[in-house]
Amino acid sequence: MGGDILQAALFRMNQGGRMVCCGVVSQYDTATPAPGPHGLPGLLVVRRLRMEGFIVMDYDNRREQADAELAGWVADGSLKYKVDIIEGLEHAPKALIGLLHGENTGKRMIRVSGDARA
Repeated sequence: MGGDILQAALFRMNQGGRMVCCGVVSQYDTATPAPGPHGLPGLLVVRRLRMEGFIVMDYDNRREQADAELAGWVADGSLKYKVDIIEGLEHAPKALIGLLHGENTGKRMIRVSGDARA
C-alpha cells in the first residue's frame, strides 16, 4: 500500500496529521507487491497519525453540496483537472490494463462516439 510514496509522505507529516486512503490501484494486478513503509507502528504512535479508508458512497448524502463546491472551484480556476481520453470502445480493454499499470495522467475515459461533449 503506497510503497516509496507512502514512505516519503509519512515521514513528512506534521504531528497530529491525517491522511485518507482510497483504493490500492498499484496493488491490483501485481504478483510482487512493493514493500511497505518501515517503522510504521512507532511513527503512528509518536506523531499521533491516523490513516482512514473510505469509499465515496460513504458521503453520498453530501453529493449535491460537493458537486456545487467542486463546480465552483473548477469555474474559478482554483481546482484544475486532467482527463486522459482514449478514442473508441474497441480500445477499452487496453485502456483498462493501462489504467491498472499507471499509464494515465488524470481521469481515464473512453470516448465511444465522435460527440464533442466529452
